Amino acid sequence: MTSRLWRRGLLLALSSALPLVAGVAGALAQAGVDGVSPPPIFDEQPIGEPPAASEIRPLTDAVPLWGAKLRDRGVDLPLPFGLGLTYTYISQNTQVSQVQIQGKPVGLTIPDSKTTSHTLAFRADVWVLPLLNVYGLFGYTGGKTKPVIRLPNGTSIGDTVNYSRAMYGGGATLAGGYKAYFVTLDANYTTGAIQAEKGQVGDRDLYSLTFTPRAGAIFSSGELGTGSLWIGGMYMDFAQEVRGSVGLAGADVPNGVDRDDITYSVRIKAKDPWNLLLGGAWDLSKRWSIIFEVGGVLDRFQATGSAMFRF
Repeated sequence: MTSRLWRRGLLLALSSALPLVAGVAGALAQAGVDGVSPPPIFDEQPIGEPPAASEIRPLTDAVPLWGAKLRDRGVDLPLPFGLGLTYTYISQNTQVSQVQIQGKPVGLTIPDSKTTSHTLAFRADVWVLPLLNVYGLFGYTGGKTKPVIRLPNGTSIGDTVNYSRAMYGGGATLAGGYKAYFVTLDANYTTGAIQAEKGQVGDRDLYSLTFTPRAGAIFSSGELGTGSLWIGGMYMDFAQEVRGSVGLAGADVPNGVDRDDITYSVRIKAKDPWNLLLGGAWDLSKRWSIIFEVGGVLDRFQATGSAMFRF
């Protein structure tokens, strides 16, 4: 009898706790803040009209290394420093599995849940080598999800969870081109605690890691600026274990359950780590660029817009 009451108490507590945990994956979905425009181009010959000559000079020749020599040889390098603001919308399915209570597996089923997030990120970068850009990120994500928990007796419990995350991190991009074509390879890492109405989710900050290859072509309209179009893919890794505790105070816990809180752990990951990317940029001048990118796969859609100032 006591065992049955204890199990009932756990399930009642988890019915309010696990929807919160299932929302973590949405908050981890940081992406779209890694674009570098324009990349360095060797022997530049964009498709279309010859680009207009620019009188804008870099703030310093100290970076990138060997940059001054390459510019003297006619290589078109971007200005060394950049500041940017990026907005990203993501809608995707996430998976929650391996649910354990007090270190023991529990017979709960959590179907794939749809999560949506909105991220605003500030980025500062510098070209340290002609083909290598490094950057730092700071931003904020807000979103919601409505996961469903299926209990062993067949009962389903669902609730909308609103969450937020202040995130920070950094990354690096290898980028370069020849004549009218270019390739880039980006990797970035972000971390930060997940917050919801009931407080922090988990007992530590969580991370996300992305890898993004792209390839594209450069076009020129002459006096109106230079644009680029590309295709690519993004791999997002945030599969990890979330640990925490749930207080039973105030919960409808049966008599006989005398514990004040319970500990839990779950495994979260994106259902599809890879997705396709299609994007474009317009460089109004060597200082100002506007970037837009969309991407998706069966279980994820994302859209990103950003503005970049270089000096």
